[in-house]
Amino acid sequence: MLLRCTQKFLTELRLKKKEIAESCGVLHPLDEWYAHIFFLYPRRKSAIFMHAKTGFCFFAFDRTRDQLNDIKGLFGKCLGRALFDEHYPASVIKLFNEHLENIQIGRTIDRKIVSLVNRRLFELGCTGDYHPDDRRVHDEFLAGLDFRRELTLKDSRYPIERMRDLLAGLDELRGVEIPPAKEKHEVLEAFFETLRRNR
Repeated sequence: MLLRCTQKFLTELRLKKKEIAESCGVLHPLDEWYAHIFFLYPRRKSAIFMHAKTGFCFFAFDRTRDQLNDIKGLFGKCLGRALFDEHYPASVIKLFNEHLENIQIGRTIDRKIVSLVNRRLFELGCTGDYHPDDRRVHDEFLAGLDFRRELTLKDSRYPIERMRDLLAGLDELRGVEIPPAKEKHEVLEAFFETLRRNR
């Protein structure tokens, strides 16, 4: 698996040049991810991880320098939670875990994906406006579901739909039932209804 980090994230990691993988082709559709570090509010660093092919993303909010420096562990933990939150079956989670065994750090190469990452961060900042006291995202679970289920890409499909279609087409998961991407999440729907009423 290859984590393509922005220059900002690479600076945070303070890696030596030999520790950064040279640009190379990715053999498996699940193996290419983009990572970026950002400030959602003053002095608290967070990270976003986005799958290159689908736009499926998740966040790691309020992390210390030590936690960010363990980028491989952080990525694996947050990915596991994102898959669990989406109710993926054990076979899907197992497949991802197999690919987590060999993570390499590389540089970003696709400006379109970096642009999509920045768009997600802008949208996340708008979501933070609903918390005027401290502008924090108080519920990571709901924030993650929001960006995988509600926000669309240019082809008008949700990232969660694109991930579902990708997983359904993998030989390793042939015959495995992938949960429907458009399934409503009761807690998420109640959360957004509250926002609409309070606006």
